[in-house]
Amino acid sequence: MNVVYISIGIVVLLWIFGNLHRRRKNRNRVICVVENNCTGCRRCIKRCTRHVLEMVTDETEIHAIVRYPDKCAACGDCLVTCKFNALKLVERV
Repeated sequence: MNVVYISIGIVVLLWIFGNLHRRRKNRNRVICVVENNCTGCRRCIKRCTRHVLEMVTDETEIHAIVRYPDKCAACGDCLVTCKFNALKLVERV
């Protein structure tokens, strides 16, 4: 029974340390929208927990923009969700 508890503890610790490492690694990055590839499907907006992205309507199309880049943690959740390669991580300026 102790082996099960130790195994669960190790998995939880690895998960926590993995998330901390991912946040430190991407601290100097921010999400950027490639407007030509964006179809306006809203998947990235639904996935973003920090509410960084927002939809706007231009004269011809609807697409996502980065409304609050200072709130972006560069976690990559929206990158994984986007099926059209409309998002990419770039260095902060």
